[in-house]
Amino acid sequence: MSTRETGIKRIFKSANFPRLVLDLIVLSVKISLAMIVASFKVVMPSTMKNLIGDTVLITGAGHGIGRELAIQLGSMGCIIVCWDVDIDANRATMSAVSKNGGEVYGFVVDVSKRVEVLQTIKMMRKVGIPEVTILINNAAVLYHRPILKHSPDDIERTFNVNVLSNFWTIEAVLPSMIIHGKGHIVAISSMCGIYGISHKVPYCASKFAVRGLMEALHEEVRMDPKKPKIHFTTIYPFYVDTGLAKDPKYRFPYIFGVVPAEYAASEVIKAIRRNYTEYSIPRCLLSLNAINRIIPETAMRLILDFLADVDRKRKEGTLNHVED
Repeated sequence: MSTRETGIKRIFKSANFPRLVLDLIVLSVKISLAMIVASFKVVMPSTMKNLIGDTVLITGAGHGIGRELAIQLGSMGCIIVCWDVDIDANRATMSAVSKNGGEVYGFVVDVSKRVEVLQTIKMMRKVGIPEVTILINNAAVLYHRPILKHSPDDIERTFNVNVLSNFWTIEAVLPSMIIHGKGHIVAISSMCGIYGISHKVPYCASKFAVRGLMEALHEEVRMDPKKPKIHFTTIYPFYVDTGLAKDPKYRFPYIFGVVPAEYAASEVIKAIRRNYTEYSIPRCLLSLNAINRIIPETAMRLILDFLADVDRKRKEGTLNHVED
């Protein structure tokens, strides 16, 4: 008799077998209810929460999505705190928020440096800025070139800004959120955090890391006995007109085309207000990814190559074209 058969017989003879059956039945019922609720939410999305009075800290607020988030959230009644290493860009964002009637504060911060992050949080408390209730980790850098042409400094900076900065900001604001029993942490990742893209190896690796950070942190807080109502949202934009990357010219531009930063920011805010755990821009991409992951890898690659129009780009000599 095989070891496996022996193990199965022991399970059936075990005194805990009736309990195991009951637990499996209860689990099946819970899964069925969860599926029904999830399906209902697709048809009837949850009510958007009110953000008036929330203190929103946005990293990389001087440009792109960060700037638009500051302007739009400021007009919704949030207290905006802009962090950016570019003092002029940060001031421009603050001015735009103020012109719309928003309350805004700004600090020049290199978020890749832990000491600067912690000192700035202390300074915010000292001048009387309310505790951060929504953290949006938006700051990022991207270098587009083959892996062997990346300098060690490029790779280190990519991870320092795109990944480690998330740890430092979360370390600075999460304790207060836990004490108050509520909060929201948002990470602006990328579809490059779901699919590997040629000539963006360090960037993709950093965005995959952000995805892992958010999933694990969400699970850790979920298991906290105090059950704080802290929400976690990871955003996966496709291509946004932020200046970081050029339009790769995918087929079906109404789905895969570049979107303006204003639109991307409005989608991020929608995801925050509905407490979505994950959200892609456009939204359908996460569903397409789920389908892609259950088919053979060769089929998945064929679909991706078709969408990227790889054959045409090869003929034109524009595949993986790099402009420094």
